[in-house]
Amino acid sequence: MHYSTLELKLEKSSIVVDRGSLKTKRKFAFLLEEGDVLLRERDKLQVHEEVEVLEDYSYSRENKRPKDTIHIYVIWEIVKR
Repeated sequence: MHYSTLELKLEKSSIVVDRGSLKTKRKFAFLLEEGDVLLRERDKLQVHEEVEVLEDYSYSRENKRPKDTIHIYVIWEIVKR
C-alpha cells in the first residue's frame, strides 16, 4: 500500500426504509469501492479507519410498518493519497 489517506467524492441522496430494516457492515477504509453506500458523510479517511456501509434495507408500500427517511452517501470516486 503506497497511500495513507483516501479522499472520497460522494453523492448525497435520501431513501425511505421500513424502520428497523437497515443491514450494515463495517469495512476498513482501504476496502471501500466506488458504488459503496455510506450512512455518514466522510470525505477524508485514513486507510485503517472503520466505516459503516449500507448492505441492504427493505421498503414495502403494502406493509403498515413505520417508515424512516435517511440520507445516504454513494461513493462515486476514490482518490488515494
